[in-house]
Amino acid sequence: MTIRPFPEIEDVHPIVMPLPGSDLLTLNLYAVGPGPVTLIDAGLKLPWWVDFIRSSLRSRGLDLGDIERIIFTHGHMDHFGLAMSIREAAGRDIPCFIHEEDRWRIASETFEEEMWTEEMEYFMATAGLPETEIRKVRDRFAFLRELCDPLDDASVMRDGDVFEGDGYHLTVIHTPGHTTGMSCLYEARRKILFSGDHIIKHITPNPLMEIKRSRLPDPNYQSLRTFMESLDRLKSLDVRLVFPGHGEYMDNLHEIIDGYFVHHRERMDLVWQALKKESRPLYHLIDDVFPYVPDGDAFLAISELLVHLEILVGEGRAELADPGPPVLYRAL
Repeated sequence: MTIRPFPEIEDVHPIVMPLPGSDLLTLNLYAVGPGPVTLIDAGLKLPWWVDFIRSSLRSRGLDLGDIERIIFTHGHMDHFGLAMSIREAAGRDIPCFIHEEDRWRIASETFEEEMWTEEMEYFMATAGLPETEIRKVRDRFAFLRELCDPLDDASVMRDGDVFEGDGYHLTVIHTPGHTTGMSCLYEARRKILFSGDHIIKHITPNPLMEIKRSRLPDPNYQSLRTFMESLDRLKSLDVRLVFPGHGEYMDNLHEIIDGYFVHHRERMDLVWQALKKESRPLYHLIDDVFPYVPDGDAFLAISELLVHLEILVGEGRAELADPGPPVLYRAL
């Protein structure tokens, strides 16, 4: 898929990193300001990407030393993983910021734990994954762990915080759903929304099931319901352009949001129809709901099934049939 070029906007510099073979297509960072700049997200820890960022900045008459701060839209590896390497290449400790509810995700304490926790093992069992699939998911987690360096000194940001520079104001818009701390950044003068993984043009972002429930401030948190509420909140903003964390930019925010609502309602109906056939573990619902699941992505599929089931249960259209493991639901 060919990505259309981002529009030329003064003092807003997209850094578009290709992701060959990935359905995400690209990983997008943004340098905002004439210099010094705010860098939005930091990318994966890949050895050639520091040079890629440096070269991209130099094309605008800037360098790594001109990065005043780095803001992470959320605490996933592809959005913070390269930050330590950028600091090292710049020769100083560039201040980093992340929403308070995602700070634990990037801390060394989290990474010192086994990536494959007892909580994850139990979740796999409740979903009914066969051992061959569990092994693929475990291997993928181990691989991803190598693509980032943790940070313990990131400062927390909150909804409504403003980061200012020469000619720009970036306002933090807390949009939980993809993660509990997912945040967009809004530049009101240019009417640009830097949407991270909350809004993506060519795919629907995953409102991921939260495995480590003890980390959540709200024990009743439901990621899909929260994601929808966050989408509604963005409708009140005057947005001309959306610059996402992956893929190409958008100029039709409301249309994209409306499409997300339709997509998730249709997927919810597919889950319900699959349950009507018979009560089965989540893993055995995948083929009825998803046209294609890449090898090793079974965790993402069962996570999405579960967040839809949470809403179906809340609406009285499904119920728990057997607490398992494996857990079984039935359609009502």
